[in-house]
Amino acid sequence: MGWYHCKQFVEGSVTGSRLAHIVEPFFMGAGKSSPAAQDFQAWASNKTKASVHPSIPAMPKLEGPSLCIICGRTADNPKLFKEAVDHGFKHIYLEKPGAPTVAELEQMDIYSKANGCAVSMGFNRNYSKYVIAARDYFATAPKGATLTIGRNDAFNTPEALDECFERNAEGMMKNMMIHELVALISHFGVRVADVKEVSKDKKYTCQEMRKGMADFSKVGFTLIMKDGRQFRLWGDRCDGEHAEAVVSSNGVTFTAVRPDPALSKEAAEIEANEPGCMPFFYLQDGEYRALKQRVVDHVADGKPGTPDGVATIEIAIEGLKLCDLITEALTA
Repeated sequence: MGWYHCKQFVEGSVTGSRLAHIVEPFFMGAGKSSPAAQDFQAWASNKTKASVHPSIPAMPKLEGPSLCIICGRTADNPKLFKEAVDHGFKHIYLEKPGAPTVAELEQMDIYSKANGCAVSMGFNRNYSKYVIAARDYFATAPKGATLTIGRNDAFNTPEALDECFERNAEGMMKNMMIHELVALISHFGVRVADVKEVSKDKKYTCQEMRKGMADFSKVGFTLIMKDGRQFRLWGDRCDGEHAEAVVSSNGVTFTAVRPDPALSKEAAEIEANEPGCMPFFYLQDGEYRALKQRVVDHVADGKPGTPDGVATIEIAIEGLKLCDLITEALTA
């Protein structure tokens, strides 16, 4: 993820900004003799004009408006976040889910506010065309309409799924499904306090053990709200890169999907120029650019807080709370 952020800055996809520094603790530290580290150094030297550092404290003093993008392993984020605040950053773009636990993210929120640092969260699915289309349709649907939102990921071999389990120790709910949950929080007003029941789809949900990690490979559940609304969510680590949102009411169904034909064409063109990435990079390229551009413009204009429409750290905390509530219901 960090590489793709760098790539978009280097290519000039985010106007009004430049990639000035890269912090890479592993390739500049314990893993510096690995072949991958050599590849990284060659890429950083040949493709960027950025200075490379082993840690945030090793960076020079900040000059001018600056944005720190934190996109490490989730378990490392709290430490990186504190170091960034201590180094003087007043704007941080924090990749999802932000931290492994609610308590850690709440402490990060308190620390950033105490030091005058604004935090924007990297929940790009809030900008997804299919999510926006479903939101707009749902707003005009009759009372009693239900929304089903879900997607397939692209870990399509046993080996890929093993790697996914091992790398994403925070689990499928906080690593994958939190995108859909934050979309519900941001666009449909879902809150943990308003959930009456989490109904598990026992036939669809699958929990397994891989690489010593117990996690879900598929989840299905319905959030039944106190006001009567129902939101069904499903996710599968395999079988695609496909996402959909379906609004159903009185026998009428509205379906929005990703990718649509236009996005498929755009993604294919990006892949032709940069083969070998996971499919979601190509499909979400525009969303990544739009989100970063909004944050960069906000910082450059000297505005406080976070830009309108961008998920805040408070929304991310609510998302983690929802993950915990759902996980408890799915594993009961």
